[in-house]
Amino acid sequence: MQLKLSIFFALAMSAAQFVLAQDTGCADLYGQCGGSIETWSWTGPTCCIDSADPTRELTCKYVDQQYSVCVPVSA
Repeated sequence: MQLKLSIFFALAMSAAQFVLAQDTGCADLYGQCGGSIETWSWTGPTCCIDSADPTRELTCKYVDQQYSVCVPVSA
């Protein structure tokens, strides 16, 4: 019984994290949050949220013209 409850709660938390990231419209930790290539511009999320820990502050870090990524502020 204990194992079944543990599995249930683990699945429920995973689902909640997925819904949180989807509801905000923001990219998750290490997700793409920007970029462009000449005539193509990024149309995806430009904000970041850590769905595993929504209190953790993330920033959209510029990598190069084609890619920006969500990373912890301390990175």
